[in-house]
Amino acid sequence: MLKNPFKKKSIANKYQKLISEINELETTIKGLTDGELRNKNEQLKRQYNEEQDLNTLIVQSFALTREASLRTLGLRHFDVQLIGGLVLNSGKIAEMRTGEGKTLVATLPASLNALTKNGVHIVTVNEYLASRDQTSMGQIYRFLGLETGLIQEKMTTIERQRNYKADITYVTNNELGFDYLRDNLALNIRDVVLRPFNYCIVDEVDSVLIDEALTPLIIANSVKTCVDKYIIASEITDYLELNIHFEIDEKNKNVLLTNQGTIQIEKILGVQDLYNPRDPWIPYIINAIRASSLFFRDVHYIVQNNRIVIVDEFTGRIMPDRRWSDGLHQAVEAKEGVPIRQTTEITASITYQNFFLVYPKLSGMTGTAKTAEVEFDKIYSLPVEEIPTARPNLRKDLPDFIYKDEFSKWNAIAKECRSISLVQQPILIGTTTVEKSEMLAQLLNEYQLPHQILNAKPENVRRESEIVAQAGKKGSITIATNMAGRGTDIILGGNIQFKVRKDLYNILVSYKYKTQEDKKDYPSSLVEIFPLLKKLKQTSQKFLSVLALLIEDKDFIKLSDVEVLKVLNESELIRIPKTNYQCSMKFLVNELINFEKKSQKLDNVIVKNLGGLYIIGTERNDSRRIDNQLRGRCGRQGDPGKSRFFLSIEDKLIRLFGDSRLEKVLKSQLLDDLPLESELVTKILDSAQKRVEERNYELRKNLFDYDDILNKQRNVVYYERRKVLESESARIKILAYGEQIISEIANKLRRKKVFGNQIISRIKNLLGTNLLATLSYLEFSEFDPIDLQIYLLQEFWLSYEAKILELEIEYPGIIQEFERTLILIYMDREWKEHLQKMSLLRDAVGWRKYGQRNPLSEYKEDAYKLFKYRGLVTRHLVVYELLRSSIL
Repeated sequence: MLKNPFKKKSIANKYQKLISEINELETTIKGLTDGELRNKNEQLKRQYNEEQDLNTLIVQSFALTREASLRTLGLRHFDVQLIGGLVLNSGKIAEMRTGEGKTLVATLPASLNALTKNGVHIVTVNEYLASRDQTSMGQIYRFLGLETGLIQEKMTTIERQRNYKADITYVTNNELGFDYLRDNLALNIRDVVLRPFNYCIVDEVDSVLIDEALTPLIIANSVKTCVDKYIIASEITDYLELNIHFEIDEKNKNVLLTNQGTIQIEKILGVQDLYNPRDPWIPYIINAIRASSLFFRDVHYIVQNNRIVIVDEFTGRIMPDRRWSDGLHQAVEAKEGVPIRQTTEITASITYQNFFLVYPKLSGMTGTAKTAEVEFDKIYSLPVEEIPTARPNLRKDLPDFIYKDEFSKWNAIAKECRSISLVQQPILIGTTTVEKSEMLAQLLNEYQLPHQILNAKPENVRRESEIVAQAGKKGSITIATNMAGRGTDIILGGNIQFKVRKDLYNILVSYKYKTQEDKKDYPSSLVEIFPLLKKLKQTSQKFLSVLALLIEDKDFIKLSDVEVLKVLNESELIRIPKTNYQCSMKFLVNELINFEKKSQKLDNVIVKNLGGLYIIGTERNDSRRIDNQLRGRCGRQGDPGKSRFFLSIEDKLIRLFGDSRLEKVLKSQLLDDLPLESELVTKILDSAQKRVEERNYELRKNLFDYDDILNKQRNVVYYERRKVLESESARIKILAYGEQIISEIANKLRRKKVFGNQIISRIKNLLGTNLLATLSYLEFSEFDPIDLQIYLLQEFWLSYEAKILELEIEYPGIIQEFERTLILIYMDREWKEHLQKMSLLRDAVGWRKYGQRNPLSEYKEDAYKLFKYRGLVTRHLVVYELLRSSIL
């Protein structure tokens, strides 16, 4: 609890009245039975239905949710967690330190907003967290009579629809975004999975809305790819030299060919012009050089199952569904000698910046948002509120150590680990790439220091939760590539939950592979094998009895190893087991936890006395948020801890963004193996990080400004599309299309922009050849445009009715579906073409700044013209195709 949460000027002061009212109501709520508690929540639903005002229900809903949490999970929300819930409900970002219980905090506004029956989405960064949170926190919601849903990657359309219809749905940002795009490509309303958006809580909001902001969600189709050119271009890079044939812009990850390089490549290829539009080589060459010079294995990607898989630089996780665009991914595939997959063309896309702004009510939570609060406020209108910790923060952030080169730095880190390991203080080392994590692991092996490694390699990802959970164990050394969104708390002394489940899993699975003869004596036959059972033999005969009953349970015997693991993982999350074997396994887990608690408490005290978890950073990241995420893994809930960063002059941040002052200081003061510890250096590094953050913010702001124009167009198209998709008949839409086309012809005639043969040509495109014999004799120069417009509208209507009658006679009942599908197909086709034109336009307008013109203004003006043209072409194609259609 806070010592004084309501002190003057504190964030809690804003919510003092509400917090007091919730606490006052707690005594009354405690006196309710489980059924009365549920009925009370149903009353709140009815009250909202009558009043349409959530603000009057906050106190009662928060009090009910806190009591439901206590009864289901044994967890009671602290006052500071109530503050976090109120901040989230007010449409803001709650910054809460690691370990302060953000997952539990989200249940408060989620339960409140679920009373509207319009749905609540809780967005997480990976499927493990979504599944874990839905299983554990879902008990609170279900206790209150609310339905919960979970969206996973391989779910069918029907499963997704059912889960999105739940009161509260847990989903990853990727799945949610792609479902939105797929819904807007659906040709039948039955294939739409999402209902209208209502309220969204984004976990790790800085990771999703800032780190992911530059990477749009894209749905694309494969197109024919010239594989040979990628291979040849990749081979050509072997004959090119840096600073002679090409130059590198490492900050912007781009390359520039020199004149000498152009001549060299043209000579090798035997062509006269790399830029020949009929046979262009330049995009292949540029991508090949970028792939070889700027994108590296085990840094930016890994090779898995003979495929290139991108590594997220912010989280250290792999992104198997992501591909670099514009041929870069194929260039990397050619470089690594793996099969080159087809290039793609975009059919639908959206950035997270614009996607999450679709929600009428949006909030988020993270441990690190203050450093980016300006961006959150300007782009998303999301103010950041810093929530105080429940207990004082005891973490010590030590000054950075800086070395003259990377060799000295890594050596110093290894020696520091050896020194600290002598007293068995746990160490967590944060690296920036897979390559560096494995290099450090090899170095620790040379020092004979046991360690765990967590990076994007599949064999490590599978054990992510276990590795993170045990990082606080006495004497442990853990190497991890970034720590954002790991979702598992590091408990000093080790996490006995994971240890217990692992031990019990080994015991249960070993039984499955025993011979029938051995099974007769089970569990006594395994007592000698497993040290845990030896310890329990004299102290817990009940444990062995339940174990013996479990292994004879017919339903348990049918479980696969994976299913056994799943039941064990859910045992601590599920309050009331549904089957006998679940009940037995929950009992066994609880017995083991009680057995191990004594030693765990002792280890916890020992590690605290050693100073808690020691965080070592091996490089400053581009953003202070990422560094703070690493530091935040220690000092959890009042635990002690310390952090220090080990740096070198050769680090990327210092090399690319450092200034002359830093170079002078370092050159004058650094010795071979001795580090420099200087406040000046720390300030200069902080300044460099701020410059990088400002630069990246400008990039994201620029992307937002440009995409905002496209987003307005996207909203119009998706709105029109949805109206067509939901309509019973597209008749009115088609008639409107015909009227617009005829009005355009009449207007041009009125302005003397078209005459005679041109009008006949346009009418032919619209109505076919039926009327040409009559119309060819008309004197268009004397024809009144209004009379012509009326006449053509009548003829169009007659042609349209004739076509409907023809199709209806041949295929009864099909015309409505046919019309709707026809419109949707051509809307999608022209929108796809429009996206490609907009991409080319954006590249083109960038050059106009050299003509003293504003690229954004030019982009906006040309984008409007392209959008009008898209609508015109769509209308013409739909009418043209319909009047000439025949269904085979």
